[in-house]
Order: sequence, then structure tokens, then C-alpha cells
Amino acid sequence: MGRRRRRLALVAAAAVLVVAGVFAAVHLKTAGSKATSGKAALLRAEAHLGNGDIEPARTDLVEAKADFAGAKDELDALGPLLPIGKAIPFVRVQLRGTQAFARAGQRLSEAAIELTNAASAVADPPDPNVPVADALVQLRSVYAALQRGLAALDASIDDVASLNGYRLVGPLASARRDLVERLPEARAKAARAEAGVRAFLAFAGDQRPRRYLVFSQNPDEVRPTGGFIGTYGVLTAGGPDGLTLERYAGIETWTRAPEHEQAKVPVADAPLVFQSVQPPSNQTLANVNATPDWPTGAELASELWAKGGEPPVDGVLSFTPDFLARMLTVLGPVDVPEFGETVTAANLIERADFHTHEEPAELVGGRKRFVSEVVRVVLQRLLDAPAQQWRDLAKVAAKGFDAREALAWSKEAPVEEVLGGLGWDGAFSGAGGDFVAPSEFEFTAKNGRGLRRTFDHRVELRPDGSARVTTDMTVANTLPPDPAYNIDSQSYVTLYGPRDATIADGTDPPDADEPPLAGHPSATWLMAAPPLGEVHRRVVWEVPRLAARQKDGSFAYRLTWRHLAAHTGDVVRLEIELPDGWRWDEAPPPSIQLTSAYARSFRYRSRK
Repeated sequence: MGRRRRRLALVAAAAVLVVAGVFAAVHLKTAGSKATSGKAALLRAEAHLGNGDIEPARTDLVEAKADFAGAKDELDALGPLLPIGKAIPFVRVQLRGTQAFARAGQRLSEAAIELTNAASAVADPPDPNVPVADALVQLRSVYAALQRGLAALDASIDDVASLNGYRLVGPLASARRDLVERLPEARAKAARAEAGVRAFLAFAGDQRPRRYLVFSQNPDEVRPTGGFIGTYGVLTAGGPDGLTLERYAGIETWTRAPEHEQAKVPVADAPLVFQSVQPPSNQTLANVNATPDWPTGAELASELWAKGGEPPVDGVLSFTPDFLARMLTVLGPVDVPEFGETVTAANLIERADFHTHEEPAELVGGRKRFVSEVVRVVLQRLLDAPAQQWRDLAKVAAKGFDAREALAWSKEAPVEEVLGGLGWDGAFSGAGGDFVAPSEFEFTAKNGRGLRRTFDHRVELRPDGSARVTTDMTVANTLPPDPAYNIDSQSYVTLYGPRDATIADGTDPPDADEPPLAGHPSATWLMAAPPLGEVHRRVVWEVPRLAARQKDGSFAYRLTWRHLAAHTGDVVRLEIELPDGWRWDEAPPPSIQLTSAYARSFRYRSRK
């Protein structure tokens, strides 16, 4: 009798499990369908956001959140059968997987909605007339939305990680693969945005007031980071008036002031270029950019500023007239009342050059008076820009920073970290493989925009990845003679080469022994191209490890070429000679028109 009862109990239990399994399968199918629909809505939202279509993306995200919530409701509808379903081996795995996927989808949708709201607050601010200088309140709300979105993304990643080891089937398995692939990239993008807004809030004086030195660099007088520092100013942030331009003037009004006499680096301690000029000179605030590493020059500027008895600064910014012209494409024309002129994006550089070259030097403020006034007017217009212009201003500013027409350095590590990550701090960062970085310091002329550089770059690769690299540099002075501005292009020119390279026979004897920078050796010459003439120098490197061997037996040739900041029109003509019996996987490296930094890898392998 007891055996019969046990048998009946087992049959009843089996029947319950079968019924629970059937009900679970039905609800699993419906839940899976809703989750799949939610995934499709998320993908549509991703495509809309990629095109900048915020409202359609928001609609898709709301739909995705509802679909994932529906998937969860389907599983909850199993009620008391849910624990029973989780006792069935195969069904258990699918139920738990679907629950985790629905939970991850809900959180991911919530994260995306928060991040979309943050993007919307910038792209379509609630008050389009709020100026940049008064935007901190809106940016704080954007930052809070980014933080919430990032937290939701982290929770989604944890949900997906909980599925590790589960044998999922069908759409659930593909959904997990998609999330595993996509979530890290989405998280990285959100983290970059959060760090960027956090850094900008710090920069803008959200927690305490900040002060920044602001410089303009004139590419007509070539310098390693762009040009001669002709004007300076002080930008304050976080005070009662928000972002304000405290003062702006020609650099000589500061460097020649008697109270700033001690604010200099004596020639014996200055970089070699100051010992090469005749007569040798001290380094001052006007030429802190003597090397191609802007953080080095900016930090020196902050030190000299303090030596001059000025209040400490939290960072140093710099820009060229080209950057201001970019800003005017969004801001529109500005009036310069003192000169009776209207400056536009199209004529800013021409008018600045005209006054810099033609203004009588004996006038108060000298030839830089017009540039100082233009910079002051444009910066003030920028600080007063309404919120409806923020997105377009951010786009053109980013392009200017990418072209190194603008540079920024901060004493605060979080801000500097973001600037460095974007490449906007102007740091001279090293790179493996083939590497060339020209650096130029022009002594007296104002012909920089008329100089054109051609680099004939020949690389002879060997089977072990070593190479002999020859760079012929030609500097052409395309301008006619001018006794004031173009006697020649007397410059201190340095070419930095590949790491671990040594100068080989065939190199034109260097005129100075510059130390390596970021691990890159150099060759330096004094070069003077006459008007409508040119001058040549050659450096030859022996490089023990130029190309890197790959796991499949091929080699990767990587070329990194830093362009001279704020200068265009230079050309690189490449000739790469492979070892006998070797070929490129695709097209060989092309010649380059240098308008920005260049970095690209090319694979080659043996035909054997």
C-alpha cells in the first residue's frame, strides 16, 4: 500500500512538473518574444542616436523599456509555478536566463533614457538664451543624468555577467552575445562623457573659483607648438560673474614691465635654442613654448607668472587666429570699434596679418594692438554665446583642438587626464614604429605662413623588422623679399625620429645636441631658406625594431607623423622598400598632405 502511494505521489509530481514545464514554456516563449522586441527597439534607438535623432531614439527607448517590463511580467505570471519551473533542469536555465536578460534590458533602457536626456539637455537646452558663462546649473543636471545612466549600465553589465556558464538557446543566446559585445563599448562611451562633463565643471569653477592664463600664438613666427606668443590674458571662472575675461593685452606689456624683471629663465638654464640665437637670450613668458610639449611650456608659464608677483593660475590655454576664425563660423561677425572694422571667419586671419605687419610699431600697444582687441572681442562673444549655439561651438572647437590650433593644460589631475585622453593638452607623446615629429623655432622673421616643408621619407625594411630610415627635409620660402619680415627663415629645426634609433652615416651634421623627448632621439640644425628659395637637410636613422612581428608571421609597419601645429601645406612623400620576396597585404603606405597628425599601420608578409 505504501509503495502504491509513493508511486502515485511520483506520478502526481511528474504531472505537476509536466504542467509547470508546459506553462513555463508558453510564458517563456511570450517573454522571449517581448525581450526580442525590446532588443530590436534598443538597436533602432542606437541607430537614431548615431545620426543625432534624439526624439525618435527616446521613443524607441521607452518602447524597449516597456517590452522588457512585459517580458518580466510574463514570467511573474507563472506565480507559484515559477519555483517549480526552476526545478526542471533545462527549463530552469532558460527561466533564469530570461529573467536576467529582462532585468538587464530594463536597466539598459533606463540607462539609455538617462543618457539621451543628458544629450538632449545639451543639444536642445530648455533655455536657449542662457549664455555659456551661466551654464553651470544646466551642466550639473546633465552630469547627474550621466551618473545615473552610468550606474544603470554597470547594473546591466552585472546582470549579463550572471548568465556566464548558462547554456542558453535560441534568441536568448544571441541576445547574450550581443550584450557581451556591446555593453563594454557603451559603458566606455558613457564613462568618457561623464569624465568630460566632470572635468568641464571643475574647469568652469563649479566647486571653487579658477584662474587661467590665456595666450594667442601667431603662426607667422613659427614655434614648436604653433607660433610666437603675442598676447596674453586672464580668464576667471566660478566667481559671481561666471566665466569672465579679466584682462587681455600684448605680451610685451607684461614681459617688459619692471616688476616682472625676475620672471625669466637665465640663458644658462634655458633650452638650447636660446643659447643658439645670437646674441643668446633669456627665456620669458613670451617663448615658454620652446619645445613641442605644451604641458612643459604651460607649467613653465604658470611658474613665471607667479615669479612676476601675479596670483597663481590653475591652468594655461592657448589658441591661434585660425581657432578664432573657426569660432566665428558659429558666432558670426564681430565689430572692433577701436579700429572701425568688422571681423568675420573669412577675413580674421588676413586682417590680423595686415595689422601685425603694417601697424606702426610706435603706437601704444604696438603691432599686436589689433590682435589683442580682436581676441578680447571674440572671447567675450564666446562667453556670451546663447545655449542654442553650444553644440555647434563644441563641434568646431573640437576640430580646432584636434588640429592643435588650440591647446589646454590644467594643474588639476582629473581635468588634465581628460585633456590628455582627447589629445588636447598638446603633450608630445611617444609612439612605437616609424616616427617623425618636426619642431621649429623661428628667430626673427614673420613669414611662417609662407613656409612649405616637403619630407622625402625612405624606409628600407629588413626581414627581422629592423630598418634604415632616411628623411630629407626641404623648407621652401614661398614669399618675396621683405627687409622687415622676410630676410630669410632663420630657424632652429629639430626632427625627432623612431625610438631606439641611432644617427647613421649620411646625416647632415647637426648643429645642436637636443636631448631625446618621450624616448625619441633627434637631429637639430639652424636652417635659413631665402625668399623664394629653399634649404635642405637629411637625417639617416638605424632602427633595430621598426616593424613588429605578428602572430601569423606577418609584420606591422606603423607610421606616426606629427604635423607642425597650426601649419598646413606640408607634404610627406613616402618610399617604403620591403625585403626581397615580401609584399603588402593591401595597398602600400601613401604619400600624406599634413593638415593634422597622422598615424596608421600597414601589414606586409613573405610570399614564401
